[in-house]
Amino acid sequence: MNKRLVTLILILSLHLFGNNRALENPGHTNNPSNLPIAAAQEETPVDTLPPSLMGLPAREAQAPWQGTDGELVLRSVGDVLIHDRVSWLADIDSPVYQASLANLQKEGLITQDGDVLGGESIDFNLDSDQFDFLPMLARIAPYMSYADVTIANLEVIAAYPDLPVSGYPQFNAPASILEALKKIGVDIVSNGSNHTLDWLSEGAHASIKYLKAADLMYTGSYDSLEDFQTPRIIEANGISLGFLTYSYGTNGIPVPTGEDYLISLVDLPTMLAEVEWLKPQVDAVVVTLQLGPEYGTMPDDEQLYVFQALADAGVKLILGGHPHVLQPVAWFNDQETFAIYSQASFLSGQRELDNKQGGITEVTFKRNEDGEVYVTEPKFMPIFMLGIEGEKQYETVPMADYESMAIPDGALWYSSLEEHMATLTEAFDFVSHLETEWTLEASNTFR
Repeated sequence: MNKRLVTLILILSLHLFGNNRALENPGHTNNPSNLPIAAAQEETPVDTLPPSLMGLPAREAQAPWQGTDGELVLRSVGDVLIHDRVSWLADIDSPVYQASLANLQKEGLITQDGDVLGGESIDFNLDSDQFDFLPMLARIAPYMSYADVTIANLEVIAAYPDLPVSGYPQFNAPASILEALKKIGVDIVSNGSNHTLDWLSEGAHASIKYLKAADLMYTGSYDSLEDFQTPRIIEANGISLGFLTYSYGTNGIPVPTGEDYLISLVDLPTMLAEVEWLKPQVDAVVVTLQLGPEYGTMPDDEQLYVFQALADAGVKLILGGHPHVLQPVAWFNDQETFAIYSQASFLSGQRELDNKQGGITEVTFKRNEDGEVYVTEPKFMPIFMLGIEGEKQYETVPMADYESMAIPDGALWYSSLEEHMATLTEAFDFVSHLETEWTLEASNTFR
């Protein structure tokens, strides 16, 4: 029998006897908003929008994020796939980096202290200051942080300076990518992917070490059996979410003997057992997957089968990744479960235009009069990754800003994506810009 399934059977039996680790271990729960629910916020009139938000519908008053009791807003992005050519343009000695940083500081997007507009301050250092990824993510930060919970898929390990920076086929990113993700509002990453074992056990453990130092919750790859057995739970506004992550494989690299916990693989019986273990501990289960054909624009039979099985098991939200191109959104079981088959990438050095596209998915979890939590109000905002290796800084930007950001064939791509994402359902909002602290949601604003 699968070792992980044996472990899950043991955990399930402990749970039945009242061993609810999630409630007993507050160190593994989190309130990312860090604000009292319904706390009074001083309103500042919005007289002039920050330059990067000019042209969007302005709020009457600046509104820092504030949670609403009985509702939890989650935003999600796809793969953080740091090729070595991306890292080289994050090198602080690169002229491209220096010019980009100076421009962003001039626009007020990054302060002299290294904070980002609409983001969060951090008080830690991961000893990889030679690389700074914040200029690549500064323009997207206001749309990332304006939620109760933000999740990203960490496709690669982040183990430099313990191990050398490297790219395809065996990736290793500077740990400072975690600092940038934290600064733009990311609360949790899925760290179990086909690249988790690129540097074998040593790389996986080193990456987890830096995730812990960054205080980033992670799911999918763990550093011990005890770590694996600790549920990943985030609570905000009276609603709790539990997170699970699975990958289709490890690119042929064997999982080290005795360290099955280093990667959670797609194995449906084990996955369903873990869902049943987690469900009683939370209001809703969220599953992220690395699954599907690379560069396939529609889900294959395995994706269809696995997503349906997870929905039937009661998973409320399924976030797909790995194809590196966008695949449509879908509803399951009379709108009980929302899913996106592939969110594509969030930051990447891939060269083809369709690989430079991604999106921010937003859903709201609400508690109804019967006390049950359901998922509602799904939204999708397309994004684009600028950048030319060695020449032009990699930057993640709203795709609807195709004119100001000089996105190649941006208008055509935007229109085709709006149709593509609705292939399987039209019951979601395709928006040009999500809400920020300064601006309202925009459906069709192009800049």
